[in-house]
Amino acid sequence: MIPDEKIPEIRERTDIVALVQQYVNLKRVGASFRGLCPFHAEKTPSFYVHPARQFFHCFGCQASGDVISFYMRLEGVSFPEALRVLADRAGVELPSLDPRAEADERRSKAKSARLVALMDAAAGYYVKQLSEHPLSHMARAELERRGVSPASAEAFRLGYAPHGWDGLASWLKQHGFGAADAEELGLLVARKSRDGHYDRFRHRLMFPVSDHMGRIVAFSGRVLDPPPDEPLSDRMEPAAKYVNSPENPLYHKGSVLYGLHEGRVEARREGWVLVCEGNFDLVALHQAGFKNAVAPLGTAFTADHARLLKRYAQRVVLLFDGDKAGRKAVGAAYPLLQAQGIAARVVRLPEGDDPDTLLRTEGSEGLERRIAAAPNVLEFLIDERVAEAGGDPAQTARSIESLGPILAQVDNPVEVRLYIERVAQKFGIADIDAVRAQLRRGVRQDRSKPRRQDPSSNASARRGDADGVRESSQRSDAHAQSPTSRRGQSDTPTSASARRLSPLECEVVGVFLDQPSLFDSEEGGNVTELLTNPDLRRIFQSAREIVTERGAIDAPTLLERLQDNSALPWLEGRLAVQEHELEAAKETLRTGIPRLVEERVTGELSRMSEEIQAARRAGDEERAMVLTRERDTLRRSVLSPQQTTNPAQR
Repeated sequence: MIPDEKIPEIRERTDIVALVQQYVNLKRVGASFRGLCPFHAEKTPSFYVHPARQFFHCFGCQASGDVISFYMRLEGVSFPEALRVLADRAGVELPSLDPRAEADERRSKAKSARLVALMDAAAGYYVKQLSEHPLSHMARAELERRGVSPASAEAFRLGYAPHGWDGLASWLKQHGFGAADAEELGLLVARKSRDGHYDRFRHRLMFPVSDHMGRIVAFSGRVLDPPPDEPLSDRMEPAAKYVNSPENPLYHKGSVLYGLHEGRVEARREGWVLVCEGNFDLVALHQAGFKNAVAPLGTAFTADHARLLKRYAQRVVLLFDGDKAGRKAVGAAYPLLQAQGIAARVVRLPEGDDPDTLLRTEGSEGLERRIAAAPNVLEFLIDERVAEAGGDPAQTARSIESLGPILAQVDNPVEVRLYIERVAQKFGIADIDAVRAQLRRGVRQDRSKPRRQDPSSNASARRGDADGVRESSQRSDAHAQSPTSRRGQSDTPTSASARRLSPLECEVVGVFLDQPSLFDSEEGGNVTELLTNPDLRRIFQSAREIVTERGAIDAPTLLERLQDNSALPWLEGRLAVQEHELEAAKETLRTGIPRLVEERVTGELSRMSEEIQAARRAGDEERAMVLTRERDTLRRSVLSPQQTTNPAQR
């Protein structure tokens, strides 16, 4: 449990501009910073960050909030998770009720920081070797052969693990890193015959792997041809094409996606993720402009991968190799994505092709066309089963049977029935009941198989039969959010009072938001009575109270106090920019306050004229005369001579 008083401290000690700049290129515009919104696709920047107010707002998609809601929304984490990450980043100590647990947590954090520093140093070592080692030309030649540009190699920190046995081990020792830590991370391997360690990665092209927070947690090393002058006696059996880091305290391969850190902002902006398989495929896709691409590393696509993707996008496009293994991987990924409610499509690749070769032959335009034409996963799998059957009756029966467990993942009974008809049509079978029976058989066969239970899997995705006769389960995508993360969304209804905001009243209130010192001026004392819109009046009063309490505008606190205010969309946009310097603000008030008085009196005169007309219609001439004298007195005391003769006011 994080104490409430720690939340403002976390906000105040987190530089919102520094945080946002980790995701978005920002340029200063007056008192604010502006860039492309990370939450929706746009070509013209409409995303603003105001550092003094610790607040962001997008005028395109209406996303807004403070540092906490920004981190929650972009990284797809809960409010408590965001608080802990930002507290750690800002150096805010969070108390623990259990002193022993607190001490354990401190030790764990210290070790984690030490291991992260070691991995980062190793990555730097490999990068340096790529340009300096005598054999590094072989790694650079491989990069050139695969079309990897120097800019991409730098962006992904590609490197070279030197030929030999202890290049990294010696370097780490010289720079004060412990061999035990390096062994635990899988960088070094303990010698069996004598003391010491040797390098796990030797004469390989190195791909550092980051988690979604950008920490390097693992490496993937691709084998290179043996050096030409290496004695034959030193050559070992053909090495594995790729060697990956073993699981370690920082790395669990089923929970890490290569390229996610580099691509998560683009994935959030575009609303979908491109999932491929290989290291070179991933780099090639990013280089070709598909910066929302990710890849599992050394493992099949897992349920944890699906849950991780759900944080950043609602749609996935699978871009697996065009071979039998790639098609099998699509079938295995489907139920995992379905369980998370992620819509998935599949790009069809020619037999034997992978994304890297496709980009070489068809270019990014060709891949874009294939993505646009990609069928959903079920359509793809049905077509694959039809192709496998090849018209053979026995194989047709087996292929239909294999589709049973897949269709059983679909929760909507109408969709199930339509897909059953599609299966019958694709296989050329007129008897739908026979197709339905074969699909049921597949479901029963699948249930009878022994399997390891995944406690976090969606049980509803495994319920029911393929005949569509079952309850339709309704999934909800309820996310725990902080109050500021829920405001200003595009689906929030705008009330009539918010739509009828007076431009002049908005301008005057905005002046005080820009220059809070003016709340203590003579003009500031009269504004409340002059504001006719109750929502703007509440904004003005709440802002003045916060300035009195804290000496400045605290945007998150102001928004929290005004959650039910209909003018909130206007306020969120106004807090993101500062329009007036002090002298300009004073001049705006000098001309604006009299205009407010005039607007207020004009409105009062209009109201009194209506009352006069009502009194005359009711035959109450005495009241009509009294109101007429009051109206005329008010008009003469405030308005100009020209306005006093306006017949519309009579």
